Amino acid sequence: MKALLPLRLALTANAAFSFSTALLMLFCPVLVGTWLGIQTPNIFQVVGIGLAIFATELIYQARCQRVATWRALLASAADFSWVVGSVVLLLAFPQVFSPLGNVLVLAVAGAVFVFGSWQLWAAGHAHKTGAGGDYRHCIIVETNAPAQKLWEIIGNIGEIENYMPSLKHSFVLEGKAPSVGAIRVCENRAGQQWSEECTEFSPGRSFAVRFLSEAANFPFPAKTMRGGWEVIPSGVGSQVMVWWELKPKSKLLAPIILPLLAFQVDRDFPQIVRRMAATAILEPNGNLTMRSKDAVFARLLPIFC
Repeated sequence: MKALLPLRLALTANAAFSFSTALLMLFCPVLVGTWLGIQTPNIFQVVGIGLAIFATELIYQARCQRVATWRALLASAADFSWVVGSVVLLLAFPQVFSPLGNVLVLAVAGAVFVFGSWQLWAAGHAHKTGAGGDYRHCIIVETNAPAQKLWEIIGNIGEIENYMPSLKHSFVLEGKAPSVGAIRVCENRAGQQWSEECTEFSPGRSFAVRFLSEAANFPFPAKTMRGGWEVIPSGVGSQVMVWWELKPKSKLLAPIILPLLAFQVDRDFPQIVRRMAATAILEPNGNLTMRSKDAVFARLLPIFC
């Protein structure tokens, strides 16, 4: 996917720089000490090991079919921590390094800041739709529950609280049947409430909602927000696609908001779908036997949709 290319490049470039620095510290600690004006080879080697581990993680991220943008956000946080630590060290102990050492520490910190900023921007860009400043996150979860039976669970939009532990309540206003125009009200366990208006409803297949973000108590940092579910038959049972599109209140926060959303969704929704799948394949007597319970699976597919 072209949207992921800048992030893969940023991660790879950062990994190359980190690994090169790690090799210097591991195998030439005396030379590094001479440059910095301080001879602490053991410390340099420890730092070098840490950088090598960091570089390996970056390479792993860059090579994944589905890049986890929240992991790139963590990598940027680590980069910025290095920068802050370097500046604090120079300000607090200005005489520790030689003049050349001070320049080198600042130069490395500057390079690390560039890589961290590049990764942060690229993480947001990976979610950008290119349409009116909207950003998107989408997952596909595969399960062995039959699509028709699973849709009976997912299409009953007011019952989502039964499968999402973070929700305290969910219901459709006025008891309306799931359809276009129906409004679902949700409340999480923190007491935050929001409403979603159904804008599309294809029985047996999919639905989409518009979050009523104009409400005064709307709890999410988005000017506009939409989402939807789709159930697709597959060879093993079915695939469930869940997506969100939003326009953040601040574009500057998009590279942070979207990876955090991705982290929460990637962590929670496969288990939500698994609970739905378990209900969908209940035994005729309404019970789920231990054998059938163990057989239920829901796995996040490595697809950036």
